[in-house]
Amino acid sequence: MATSDIDKVLAMFRGITNGDLVLATKWVKPGGFRQHNPHVADGIEGLRNYIGRFPDEKHHLKVVRKFQDGPFVVTHREGLFVHQGVFFDLFKFEDGLIVEHLVFSAKGAPPNQSGHTQSDGPTEAGGLDDTEKNKSIVRDYYQTVHIAGELGKIPSYFSGDHCIRHEPGVRDGVASFQSDLAELVKHRSIDEIKFLLGQADFVFIAATGSHEFAPCVYIDLYRVENGKIAERWGFPEEVPPQAEWKNNNGML
Repeated sequence: MATSDIDKVLAMFRGITNGDLVLATKWVKPGGFRQHNPHVADGIEGLRNYIGRFPDEKHHLKVVRKFQDGPFVVTHREGLFVHQGVFFDLFKFEDGLIVEHLVFSAKGAPPNQSGHTQSDGPTEAGGLDDTEKNKSIVRDYYQTVHIAGELGKIPSYFSGDHCIRHEPGVRDGVASFQSDLAELVKHRSIDEIKFLLGQADFVFIAATGSHEFAPCVYIDLYRVENGKIAERWGFPEEVPPQAEWKNNNGML
């Protein structure tokens, strides 16, 4: 039976969790693996060396959401590896092998004011025929609100005050989101969407920008419902100084 690209990613995670370097690299292309984790060198040996740095750690990783769009597999996971947190991974495949990996993370936090965690909510994509429509809706929203800064148009992308939020410390609702974002944009800018990938009602975005003049990546996963944005997971992550990078590929 053929092994799907998603199954190969899940096997890789099992290898990482168990310290099994063979399984962790089984589906990685020899001599052609590009790494965007700034703490990991390119190639299979770079990945093996990184995993091998933590031989005594009790890792546990749970993949909460996963989907594929063309050659890319997107995962949303939580657990312990280096730190307790939430992670988004992006894998690119060529000829059945992983040729590129991007990863983004944030430290774990308690439930927010509405009781949502950084990873709870629907886990399976629904409405497969709506993928391209939903990607278009999210692209237009993101370009209009987060890049062009037209905050007054936010309500048109939501159904009433319905907005389920998974960021730490916030509460649900469009009005609350508008208020929080009006304050946030005083300190940050988002420049360009680098990846927009989706399956059914899930749409993933990775974008470049800055926070307090420091370079950042902005990671978002949206769930679209009946043509409106209903739910969002994600976080910003500061890009470490280039002197600390183990590769020259950048985070995006």
